[in-house]
Amino acid sequence: MIGTTKRQASLFYFAFAKEAATITDDLLDPLDKLLYDPQLLDLASQALAKRSARSADFGRPSIAPDRLVRCAILKHIKKWSFRQLEREVRASLLYRRFTLFYEDPIPDFTSFSRTFALFGEQGTARLHARVVQIAREQTVAQGHKLRTDTTAVESNIHYPTDSSLLADSIRVLTRGLKRISAGCQSQALQVIDHHRAAKRRVLEICRAAKTLTDAGRQKLKDSYARSTPFSNPPPLLDPSIPRGSPLQSPYKQQ
Repeated sequence: MIGTTKRQASLFYFAFAKEAATITDDLLDPLDKLLYDPQLLDLASQALAKRSARSADFGRPSIAPDRLVRCAILKHIKKWSFRQLEREVRASLLYRRFTLFYEDPIPDFTSFSRTFALFGEQGTARLHARVVQIAREQTVAQGHKLRTDTTAVESNIHYPTDSSLLADSIRVLTRGLKRISAGCQSQALQVIDHHRAAKRRVLEICRAAKTLTDAGRQKLKDSYARSTPFSNPPPLLDPSIPRGSPLQSPYKQQ
């Protein structure tokens, strides 16, 4: 069941509510008025309804749509993790008022993580489109151009060694050739997948790099020589197809 912010007023929170009303924030106060948009709340309700069958009207109440949108915006503005979001909202009267939690208990950070994932790529794009539309309606931005931030950020990727980059190149080339082959007629283009062989070669290079003897260094050079595309490269295409023959693609050539 989709939760709601309608609740009975608490007598014990009355004193804290007076203090929270006097706290101002130059960034969050203007946003507070914009986030009452019905279409934004409707997008959040649609995301919450996708959790499982009958999530919209059956089961334990989830986080309210308006709270979900406000917590997501607060997290991205402050660049917090889910743990930081839970801790900061729990300890701040200002953030409790902005997210409409007030005296209600704050969900666990794992609940935030699972709930935010319900938006998905399409839901996030629709939220962004609605925000741009609101900005245009209120003449905050004309919306003719969109500039995105391309700053490099830390991510969970493997260390880019020479051998792993060569293996990644073979994997990406094979994937692209398979897509081309899928658009051709049957048996017109056959792709040989060397992904597993490249992976074994990378492991061989890693083991040889740990040996500091002359024999180990020579084995490392030989492994690199066999893995480079300039010394006897394994064919990615089937050699039985004669070179220069048309691929007989069903698509019309331009």
